[in-house]
Amino acid sequence: MALDIGAGSGIITHALCENFEYVIGTDLVFEMLRNCKKDAVSHTSEDSEKMSKKDKRFELVCADAASAFRSNTFDLIVSNPPYLPDDYNNEGRRVYDRAIYGGESGIEVTINIIRSSLMALKREGSLLIIVSNLSDTSQLHALSHLFNLSMKKVVEKSLFFETLSVVEIRF
Repeated sequence: MALDIGAGSGIITHALCENFEYVIGTDLVFEMLRNCKKDAVSHTSEDSEKMSKKDKRFELVCADAASAFRSNTFDLIVSNPPYLPDDYNNEGRRVYDRAIYGGESGIEVTINIIRSSLMALKREGSLLIIVSNLSDTSQLHALSHLFNLSMKKVVEKSLFFETLSVVEIRF
């Protein structure tokens, strides 16, 4: 069973449906979930031997991260959270866009997702999460140390202004 936290448009949720019999996507924004569901039902796999997403167990839940789920539930939890540090306009007011800004140092939303995921993740499961080098990842390392979690970079991609990494977190 897999969980996509912050399902948004559903791109990651849909990819998980190709490999898991039961997938749940969560998001705080109900309208995003509605759009995600429409796309999932209308989309079918190009590989005719694979089941379409509508044939798989696929659910969407309006929730904060993994807070709605009981412990030891998921084999895999994934998230592409907002990871940029807060930005300010010319008047010094904070630009508020929940989809891209992850808090004052850019890592606060990610930390919330990890904390929420720890209860829902099976002991042998994995949490995959995207982080940016523009975020203060020292908090991520401190959390990993505090909960005795293993953390490794799975893949990294450099863009013109930042480097994104997929980090795997395990017990």
